[in-house]
Amino acid sequence: MIFSQPLIPARFLQRRQRFLAEVEFPDGGREWVHVPNSGALTGCLAPGQEILLTRESRPGRKTGYTWRFSRGPSGWICIDTLAPNRLVADALAGAGLAGLPLPKSVRPEVVLPQGSRLDFFLECDDAPSIYLEVKSVTWVKEGVALFPDGVTSRGRRHLEHLAALAAQGFGAWQVFVVQREDARRFRAAAEVDPAYARELARAAQKGVQILVMQEKVNPPEINLASCLPLI
Repeated sequence: MIFSQPLIPARFLQRRQRFLAEVEFPDGGREWVHVPNSGALTGCLAPGQEILLTRESRPGRKTGYTWRFSRGPSGWICIDTLAPNRLVADALAGAGLAGLPLPKSVRPEVVLPQGSRLDFFLECDDAPSIYLEVKSVTWVKEGVALFPDGVTSRGRRHLEHLAALAAQGFGAWQVFVVQREDARRFRAAAEVDPAYARELARAAQKGVQILVMQEKVNPPEINLASCLPLI
């Protein structure tokens, strides 16, 4: 996946609410930009941190730029939470994802009877249909990728729905996409959201498959590169 718009360098100054950040451009100009990530962005918000933006010209937007990348201690981090879904969609339309059967059709944003949404529904020729949820991971500590970086009742509900679907005979997959290259393992961040960590373990015991994929990040390009072990 390649960001087609030119990437514009800036420095992070401060975040306001969840979706706005103030940045400074090399010429000293300052602007409020859109943050495409509602998480805490731990490790991506140091004042003065180097970031990359894209210019947006869509009518009706409140901001003229979107923040796409932060420079971490070991390389670039993609902070855009929609990017993992695009990468997974591309993989499902092509060679597939590790461990999943190749689907004959893929439907995004499937609505469950409870009213919740999961990211993908896959129909397969020789295997049960699969429900799949994707989560973006941007926090890494001492080589360990961590999710979530804030309490997520929505994430827990997704796991509960996946476990219920697995009990009904469907395939159920939780896919984590680590959007940086300095992680060697992955675990649930029980120190931030112990309820989510418990629910992830419970879901795995009930048949939900857990897949952790890591990106190769080379702005403006990002790609799914390899699998990471789950602790």
